[in-house]
Amino acid sequence: MVTGERASAARVRAQRIAGLLIFLANGFCMGTWVTRIPDFKRAFVLSEATLGNVLLAPALGAFLGMPMAGWLVARLGSRAVAVSSGAALAISLFGPGLARSPLELFLVLTFFGASNGVMDVSMNANAAEVEQAWGRPIMSSFHALYSVGGLAGAAAGGGLAHAGVTPAAHLSLAAVAALLLVVLLSGWVRPGVPARDPPKNPFVLPPRAMWPLCAIAFLCMFGEGAMADWSAVYLRDTLGTTAAFAATGFAAFSVAMAAGRFLGDGVSSRLGPVAVVRGGGVLVAVGLAAALLIGHPMAGLIGFASVGLGLSCVVPTVFSAAARTGPTGTSIAAVATFGYLAFLGGPPVVGHIAAATSLPFALSLIVAGALAIVLLAGSAGGPAPARGDQGAGAPS
Repeated sequence: MVTGERASAARVRAQRIAGLLIFLANGFCMGTWVTRIPDFKRAFVLSEATLGNVLLAPALGAFLGMPMAGWLVARLGSRAVAVSSGAALAISLFGPGLARSPLELFLVLTFFGASNGVMDVSMNANAAEVEQAWGRPIMSSFHALYSVGGLAGAAAGGGLAHAGVTPAAHLSLAAVAALLLVVLLSGWVRPGVPARDPPKNPFVLPPRAMWPLCAIAFLCMFGEGAMADWSAVYLRDTLGTTAAFAATGFAAFSVAMAAGRFLGDGVSSRLGPVAVVRGGGVLVAVGLAAALLIGHPMAGLIGFASVGLGLSCVVPTVFSAAARTGPTGTSIAAVATFGYLAFLGGPPVVGHIAAATSLPFALSLIVAGALAIVLLAGSAGGPAPARGDQGAGAPS
């Protein structure tokens, strides 16, 4: 009996490690592509407007892929979908280097985005299944590895670009590395269990029980998208800092978010998911509101770091709650789709409101959204995590 329990614990540990590395591979692919966008802008002589249109392709692909992912996970299980979409994402990195026109680049990036959207949902569904077997919160650690992968991909891309490696060669090397990692991990990823009664239509509204979780994801990702696009602009244009200092705004946000994700599982185990979401909302609201009112560059950095730390564990916690509320794949797909919609739509909304009023006023929408997250935090509790084949939680 003891031997069987040890074997079960070891199996779930291996599945957790495999899942963490799948998240790492996903972040690495995304960070790799982002660093070479300027090279493709120059290679195709794209204006800012045309580049903006081309960069809608990954978003369009992801937005279409996410609902399909939930449907596929329900029918095939999370491992089959996560591994196959991970392989597709890696292979899609070859595409930009082979494109010979902006239209071809748009098409290959649509495939890149669709692969990423399917992988995003399926790997989170798989992580939720590992978490249920583990017996206590571990979802934030998966998202922390995504952040590490993104930073690693960006650092490698910057280094290779500085060394004069062409974008096509760089992306091809990254594709091979990511594909090998996914293939090597395929046998270790936790097997997913298809749903007994899978949905017939992937494009359906989530049930009412999911709406508060979708709203939290929407508000959280709105803040993340706004920070990505407007933090440097606020420091540079509104507060009059140098370009170098302005660049540290998003860095402060990103580093704080990564740190929060590494700490999030321990905090969630001690305080519970509702406290994590509610406390995160309070931190965002207080930190950013104070920064906007003070209007000093250092206050801005602290405020942006507060947003990163406060939001860091909200989406992982909501994904875990969604997996406990309904069928894992379709529930996470619903939450992810609403969140991604806000991530894409948030920056333009902030821009239009800033044009009509001011950027500090527009960024105060993040404060309002954080207060709404505080009010909705109770929905992040949901049913308690079920203990699976591991029994008591494994050491983390």
